[in-house]
Amino acid sequence: MRPPAAELARSAHRFNTIAPAAWTLELASTTSTEGIEHDYSAVGYWKEKKEAWHDFLPGIKRRILVNNSAVSLTYYRLQPGAEVPLHSHAAAQFGICMQGGGVFTASGKSWEFKAGDSYYIPPSITHGLKVTSTEEATLIEGFTPMRREFIKETLAADGP
Repeated sequence: MRPPAAELARSAHRFNTIAPAAWTLELASTTSTEGIEHDYSAVGYWKEKKEAWHDFLPGIKRRILVNNSAVSLTYYRLQPGAEVPLHSHAAAQFGICMQGGGVFTASGKSWEFKAGDSYYIPPSITHGLKVTSTEEATLIEGFTPMRREFIKETLAADGP
């Protein structure tokens, strides 16, 4: 008897192994008029396009790059002075600043960040940031487990 597909996916992820080919994962994409959950077992690519960008907060745009059962990967463009107020969520968050900079606050401690700096915030930790650079700040961020609330902004893959 083979294990259920969801358990196979969790086991393969947890132990950094690949499930045997005979155990083909039967995961379907969840689609709606509001977005899509990407299929964890399928290859995909996404082209840069205007409709992929959404207003997140004043002065902040967000593009969902990948959103599947393992991870949500996002791209943020933050204007000078933009601020993400203190908040928390059940997902761990990690990222890298690609351009610009500012001040991050997490667990009551603050630090400056600039292009090339990376970070990790455990689940349920209160955090926020403010852009202090005179140029746009760009961040690539990952969340695990996936942020289901991002599905409404997630576009279907362009291929293959």
